[in-house]
Amino acid sequence: MTSAVLPDQPALSALLTRADPKAREPVSLAGEAAAQALALARRLNQPLEAARAGAWLCSHLQRQGRYAEVVELAQPLLADLAQPPLAQALMTERLELIRIFVLTSCETGHFDQALDRARELVDLSAALDDPEQLLKATFGLGVCFERMGDSWQAQRVISDSLREHGANAPKAPKMLMFNTLCAIAIGQFHRMHGAVPQQQLEAVLNRAFEAGTQAWQCMPAPPDLVYQAVISGNLGEVLTYQGQMEVAKARLQEAMNAARDLGLSTFLDRVRTTHAVWLLRSGQAQQALAEVSQLIEQMGDQAPPQTAIRAHHAAYQACKELGLFQQALQHFEVLERLERQRSLQQLKAQSELFVTRSETQQAQWQAQQARKEANRQRALAAELAESAERDPLTGLGNRRHFERRCMELLSALESEAAPLAVVMLDVDHFKRINDTHGHGVGDSVLIALADLLRKSTRPGDVLVRYGGEEFLILLPRLGPTNARAVCERLREHVAAHEGCCSEVRDLRFTVSLGVATAAAPPFDIGRLLEAADQALYRAKSEGRNRLCLAPSVAVAQARL
Repeated sequence: MTSAVLPDQPALSALLTRADPKAREPVSLAGEAAAQALALARRLNQPLEAARAGAWLCSHLQRQGRYAEVVELAQPLLADLAQPPLAQALMTERLELIRIFVLTSCETGHFDQALDRARELVDLSAALDDPEQLLKATFGLGVCFERMGDSWQAQRVISDSLREHGANAPKAPKMLMFNTLCAIAIGQFHRMHGAVPQQQLEAVLNRAFEAGTQAWQCMPAPPDLVYQAVISGNLGEVLTYQGQMEVAKARLQEAMNAARDLGLSTFLDRVRTTHAVWLLRSGQAQQALAEVSQLIEQMGDQAPPQTAIRAHHAAYQACKELGLFQQALQHFEVLERLERQRSLQQLKAQSELFVTRSETQQAQWQAQQARKEANRQRALAAELAESAERDPLTGLGNRRHFERRCMELLSALESEAAPLAVVMLDVDHFKRINDTHGHGVGDSVLIALADLLRKSTRPGDVLVRYGGEEFLILLPRLGPTNARAVCERLREHVAAHEGCCSEVRDLRFTVSLGVATAAAPPFDIGRLLEAADQALYRAKSEGRNRLCLAPSVAVAQARL
């Protein structure tokens, strides 16, 4: 090192001190210090200091929502950190940078690279046998599940890791994990809202509040100001939906103030969205609309999908309450488009990535539990593949599940020359149940019916919720006589069932069924469905709570 370089060393040390994420510097100022330190370290040809400054800069950029810059900087930096001697000297920074890259890739919808890096994070953490790093590695994997639309698997992964590694871990990573559980439960609440009874939503909110409270209790000393703000924001959102408005207001204001002071612009947008919901639920629809409209305009097209969806939903609710129906429709249309885009992206990611990669990620987590972990991951992959075909209310298959299983079943029946029965059924007077008792009770009826159908069908039968109160069953290898007998027993079982929901004591309901059969393949599923539907219509018109059998369907050409 030449003497000309020496005067810059104190400046570099000072910049690194300010850039350290553990320092109490606002994120924007810390990011500027990290960028300056990176440039100076490169000029001084000090790769270790340059790598450390670069990793810290990525952390600050990620907290500001500048995801494209994170990806551009992190990819070559991760390649450098994988080489000795940096790999050994900066292992902590390397692991943290991988975690940041996973979060960023999830936010931008690049789930393939997110899962690749999550797997790398798991492998490195398992080799270190460090409970703190194992928790953080699981956090990355859980975020992948959550952003890909499966909050339930994300919750399972995080909870299992806390049980296995949390006892010996310090407070900071446990705080991270509990806060993630809180955020996951909030995501579940938004996904389930309007689709399940209020009692289930309240249970999810209670779980979110408990996790957020535990995260707060795990706050290290001195506190991490960023996570202090994040946890306050999450708790403020939970309390808002629980109706604890005064406590929620204090939490949200605390989070917004901290986000402004620390320069957490992306997080501030999310909390402002929640604050608009708070205003709306406090009877201040006009103020809520003004705040969320300003926020939507400021965010433009750069908002993370979740924040944009929630902001437009708040605007839609405010406009509807104020009687501004044209504006409400505009926000609803944007909301629907964003939801469809996110759902398509999540389904594509699940179908392309989970089955092929998630087993490997978890199976390599701990070498001493390789067989156990591999078995668990095989079950997990199967659940994830199935989740895209599952009706969220009843847990039965949906139309997508029917299409896939139908193709499989027809192929098997063709080789056996076996018959097939198609059953369509729906709940009698379902609209009356909804109108009299409310949609929550109607949902309970559908859930109870789904449970009865599960118990009354064979493992090889195909059972789906086809739409609304209508269900569809494929009964392979049953001709007209046996199919009628099975369906009559099912109808009687439903009619005799009572206590289907806790909200209305002694509520009972009946179903009508239409059955169509074909003696042998090839089967025309379209004609079978049409025949079963016509038979169902006849059962309804003849008085309900009955079964009608269509004439046997014989076709010469198979089609789906």
